[in-house]
Amino acid sequence: MSGNIGDRNARTLTRGVLAVCLPLALLLAGPAAASPPVSDDPVPPVLGGDTWLQHHRDDLMPYWLLPEALGDPVGNFPSWRGQDGELLPALPNRGASTLGRGVYGYSLAFLLTGDPAYLTVARAGLDWIETRLEDPVHGGYFAELDATGTPVNSLANKDLFDLASVGLGYAMYYNVTRDPEAEAKLLAIRDLVFGPYYDAAANRLKDSLTYDLSAEFDTGGNGGDITDYLVPGTAFLLPSIGLLSDPARNAQFRADLRNVTQALINRHKNSAAANPANRWMFWGRTARFGNFNAPQTDFGHTIKSYAMIHNANQLFDDRPWSALAADRAIMVDRAWDDVAGRWNARPMSFAPGNVEPDSAWWVHDEGDQLLSALDLAGTGFPYAGRLERSTSFFLTSYVDRESPARETFTRISRNPADTELRKSAFGKNMLHNMEHALVLYLHGRAMEGRPARLHYAFPMATALVAEARPYWFDATGQERIDLGALAGLPGRHLVAVDFTGIGQVPPAPYPPPADVTPPTIQVETTPSANSAGWNRDDVTVVLSAQDDMVGVRSLRAQVHALDGQTADTAFVRPGDHTSVRLIEEGRYRISYAAADLLGNTTPAQDVEIAIDRTAPSLSGLPAPGCELWPPNHRFVLVADVDATDGLSGVADIEVGASSTNADPDDVRVTGSRVWVRAELGPRGRDRTYTVTATATDLAGNQTTASGTCTVAPPGRS
Repeated sequence: MSGNIGDRNARTLTRGVLAVCLPLALLLAGPAAASPPVSDDPVPPVLGGDTWLQHHRDDLMPYWLLPEALGDPVGNFPSWRGQDGELLPALPNRGASTLGRGVYGYSLAFLLTGDPAYLTVARAGLDWIETRLEDPVHGGYFAELDATGTPVNSLANKDLFDLASVGLGYAMYYNVTRDPEAEAKLLAIRDLVFGPYYDAAANRLKDSLTYDLSAEFDTGGNGGDITDYLVPGTAFLLPSIGLLSDPARNAQFRADLRNVTQALINRHKNSAAANPANRWMFWGRTARFGNFNAPQTDFGHTIKSYAMIHNANQLFDDRPWSALAADRAIMVDRAWDDVAGRWNARPMSFAPGNVEPDSAWWVHDEGDQLLSALDLAGTGFPYAGRLERSTSFFLTSYVDRESPARETFTRISRNPADTELRKSAFGKNMLHNMEHALVLYLHGRAMEGRPARLHYAFPMATALVAEARPYWFDATGQERIDLGALAGLPGRHLVAVDFTGIGQVPPAPYPPPADVTPPTIQVETTPSANSAGWNRDDVTVVLSAQDDMVGVRSLRAQVHALDGQTADTAFVRPGDHTSVRLIEEGRYRISYAAADLLGNTTPAQDVEIAIDRTAPSLSGLPAPGCELWPPNHRFVLVADVDATDGLSGVADIEVGASSTNADPDDVRVTGSRVWVRAELGPRGRDRTYTVTATATDLAGNQTTASGTCTVAPPGRS
């Protein structure tokens, strides 16, 4: 296995992963695209992006890099392990959600670090899913496997939750790799969800189907489950829209997301007509409305509902669910424990303050992620104060600081007797904490006004053009660099993308005007190239776009180093004006396009730039003090000058020769060669000649050099 993660000792975990440094020496951006910091005050350390990279590296990954976590064989991820990461022989079975979320977690680790060894583990997880979890006879996926990969009950019902959890793994792996086989599996899962699991007439998703997918089964007999909408919506619809290879499939995913989001609201949100004062509540089961102790009726699922609605809302130009912001604000205040600086577990009634306090880890994760999403879409980071308190509590209380394996406990109570110390189970696996670290990292970089760097293993041919989004969110700008081939992943390049303006993409005009005309672009290059097409200084290329109706949304370009001296780069920048500064020598092709607010995009255009600031080198000049012994009075060759130039090429060589003690007629210059008469003048006198040459390349760089040669008469010793 690439990286040999599975052989690392459990107590000497490798902390360092591939740290990709991206000094974009090639590109010096024009107008900055980064979000400004929240204020002139420094960002609280707990909210800084580096804090969450460190949390992922030092607090989470040690538990998931243990050999026991990787499985035997690698990819057979166990569901149950102890506080130090050890296997629990009494609990050997693997749940479908564990396997799918394991693929998600290792793919996310690559997204944050760029270490290809994580992708090797994720791919092994997919292999195990495809060979052991996938039902080859009836379709879908088994609910549970034993330690050897055998279905615990091949005739068990197949829950939508498990199917969508497997989709989560494929979606994240596809997100970072654009692997066509992973995309095909993801699309097949989507077609199952919106095929046999979907009641189109009622816009309703079914809890479960029988083993052969022929009949509906109501898990628990308590109506539809809120997770039937939350898991497909957040697991594979939200993060995949716009990334699929087929535009029709992207449109399909958008329609699916709109349908399931509206179905979530229609089927699980408290009725405004029946209970207008408490319409903010989401109930976990459709047959248990009004029962506060019903499964999934808690703040976690309600918070996640509002997060899904908010993030989906950002993807539609008509912003269909913006009116729910007031209900969301009431819910957040009910869910938040302002005294303790943490999140409550569930409401016990609609009376303010009548709550079960001290949430499980995942509810705390979801609460932080909702605040982060609201901050990213707003101005001034209005929830930063509350988020600072919440994340501080999470890092100081939930994270196990004693065990070398680290990770987080399930629940931290103010009553120690109620504290749940378990770190993994069918439900506690790689999803929630990993997602929490990613979202808080994106939020931290936005607060700092710095780019958020994510890593991808894109196919070589599409390394610069493959669409990329920072998880659920969109971004106004990005800079990317192709860092070259990935070891162990043939045909794939490591691509680092710096995202800016996360969550700040404005909606297009709605309803859209009748505009199908893309913008136009003007290009200005400073300084202009010489007549041979070369520059000797840094070159700034200014792109300016105009749109006569809705306005320009963004400019994008790819910069290819035609001579291979520097890495290929690309960017997307918001607005109608940007610049590229080329500072390294070489030949470049800049391909550029502009898009308006409706998505009308100009056909790609090219401009080529060539920079050569290095003068040619000269050779063939006579060495100082060289002495010739010609046999007669003929002319002899004393210099054969040559010039070389590694970039633009040599345009001209000028050669001359002179002497202070010889007759001018004794020197002849033919092209780049210098000849002198062998035996002239008074006997016994040496003659010294100086040869001077000047070479000029096509960029106008010049080199001048000289050499001397002494000619002595015959018979001298």
